[in-house]
Amino acid sequence: MKRSVVGQTWRCTAFTILAIFLTACSEPLVEPRAPRTPTAVIDRYNAIVATAEAGEDLLARARAYYDRGNIWFDQQNYTEAIADYNRALALDPSMSRAFHNRGLAYAMLKEYDAALRDYALAIHLDPDYRRAYENRVRLLEELTVSRPDETLLQQLADDYGSLARLIPTAEAPYRYRQGLILARLGDRTAAREAFDAAIRAQPHHVDALYERALLHYASGDLDAALADLDAALRLSPRAANAYYVRGLIRRAQGDARSAIADFGQALLLQPAYPEALIARAATYAEQGNMTAARADLQRLDDLQLDPTLQQAREALRLRIGGSG
Repeated sequence: MKRSVVGQTWRCTAFTILAIFLTACSEPLVEPRAPRTPTAVIDRYNAIVATAEAGEDLLARARAYYDRGNIWFDQQNYTEAIADYNRALALDPSMSRAFHNRGLAYAMLKEYDAALRDYALAIHLDPDYRRAYENRVRLLEELTVSRPDETLLQQLADDYGSLARLIPTAEAPYRYRQGLILARLGDRTAAREAFDAAIRAQPHHVDALYERALLHYASGDLDAALADLDAALRLSPRAANAYYVRGLIRRAQGDARSAIADFGQALLLQPAYPEALIARAATYAEQGNMTAARADLQRLDDLQLDPTLQQAREALRLRIGGSG
């Protein structure tokens, strides 16, 4: 589990990025023979192209180039594959699969903008082209790690939504992932709708409950946040970050005793949890228990803290020292 904006973000790794396969044309059944060399395979498709070129059927010619492009792709000769896909598309611009496969080849050559353009063209021609969405999602997930561009993130969120529609059995994980991206973009309303959809599809989706609780908390709806965290903890009672956030909510509601108990449970599950230590120390200080507050602050001295947590610790230390 990772940290979120309000603590640690509890990420479910239930979802797996879908595999990519590029299927070449099947061959007729033949008697057993020794495996052919790659050269022999491409020679066969060269002959098919030559035969198609001798005819007048432009669609057959386009198909021949497309099929040979797939063979070049299988042999990892992506430049030649792109050249054949180009020839196929010049003859038949409606070949959505040629756009898709050319996008794959561009992606393998790290020409990512060209790959994204081709995936978009494939989807424009076939709005239900599941594999094109899957491969664009894979590429966008990779790109947004190093390029947190809002346009790319929005496209990724939209594609998760499309895949949730196209694959009903995977609606919950795709809607959950969509919610994460929308929350990252700051669109809390759309993110909450995505988490709502994930929970409707899979009522026991712990991560969606947790993430929706964070959104409720951020918007000030403490009761709704508490309800989601209670449900999440019933399903996953060893989630330290859920106890921590629930402690923050109970503290905000004025229930210091329950807040301290939740921070304590978080620390039992994860002793090196600086946010929980700072929150519990602050709550102890508010209750006048300076000895317990100082003990929690002392535990922080053994932990690596980021600059924000260091500032919070020092501010609390000054406050406790001034009133002790």
